[in-house]
Amino acid sequence: MGYLGVSLGDESRRPALASEARWLVTGAGGQLGRTVLALASAHGIHAQGARHAELDVADPEAVKSALERARPDVVLNCAAFTAVDRCESEPEAAERANARAPAVLAAACAGGPLLVQLSTDYVFDGRACTPIPEDAPTAPASAYGRTKLAGERAVAAAGGEHLIVRTQWVFGPGGNFVRTILRAASQGGPLRVVEDQLGRPTWTTVLAGAIFRAVEVGARGPLHIACEGTASFFDFARAVVDEGARRGLHARVEVHAIPTREMPRPAARPHYGVLGLERARELGLVLPHWREALDGYLDAEREGRDA
Repeated sequence: MGYLGVSLGDESRRPALASEARWLVTGAGGQLGRTVLALASAHGIHAQGARHAELDVADPEAVKSALERARPDVVLNCAAFTAVDRCESEPEAAERANARAPAVLAAACAGGPLLVQLSTDYVFDGRACTPIPEDAPTAPASAYGRTKLAGERAVAAAGGEHLIVRTQWVFGPGGNFVRTILRAASQGGPLRVVEDQLGRPTWTTVLAGAIFRAVEVGARGPLHIACEGTASFFDFARAVVDEGARRGLHARVEVHAIPTREMPRPAARPHYGVLGLERARELGLVLPHWREALDGYLDAEREGRDA
C-alpha cells in the first residue's frame, strides 16, 4: 500500500475531479495544508495555497475574489483555530475561524466548486465506548468542539456540494504532539502523559492521500478518515519515545501514565474520541495503522525531510 497511497478498491468507481483538477487550499500554512500542497502534483492535482495572512476566510469579499482568481474545482478548508484551550478564553476568535469562515466559504462555493471542510472528533461528547460513526449524536463539550460543529452545520446548510472530513490526533510538518514528545525526551525524563483519552493518531501524509481519493470516488457528506488502530496519549507518547530512541533522535527516557484529572486543562477533552471508519473502509479508503504511520513520520524526521 505504501505511505502515500490508500487502498482504493475498484478503480472503475473513480468519477471526475481526479487528474488535472484545480484545488484551492485555505489554511495552507498548517500541518495538513502544507502536506496537501506538497503531495498534490503526485496525484495529478494543481493546488494553490492561501495562508491566513493571504486570505481571511471569514471575509466574504476576500473569499469571492480568491475564488474568482483561482477558479478551483475543489476548495479544501484547512483554516481553523485549533488551540483548544485558547478557544475557551478567546471564544470570538474561535467562532470567527471555526464557524463563520466555513459559512462564508460554503456560501461562496454553493453552485460551484466542491467544498471539503476539515472537522474533528471534538464534535462528540467523548463518552462513547465503541468507535463513533458519522451519524452519531453530536454533543461537543468545549468551545473548540462547539465552533467546529457550527462550521459543519453551516457547510451542510448552504446547499452546495460538500464533504466534511472528521479526523483526529493529526501530526505532520510543524508543531505537533510527536515533536513535543521528542523535544521533551531530548531534555530528559521522566515524562507524564494521560492514559484515559483514546483516539487514532493520524499522519498528514496518509490523511492527505485519503482526502484526494475520497474526492475522486465521489464521497459527500460527513466522512471519518483516520489511521487504523487505537491509542491513548500515553500509548502514543511511549511509542514516540521508543521509536525516537531507536533512531538515535534522543536518549531513552521513562514515560509514566497518569489520569486526566492530574493534568487539568481549561478545555474538556474527549475521553473516548475514536472515530468509526466503516464508511471510509466501504469506500476503499484504508489508512495504515498509526504505528506504521509514526514510523514513516519519524524516518522523515531523521532524514531531515518535511514530514
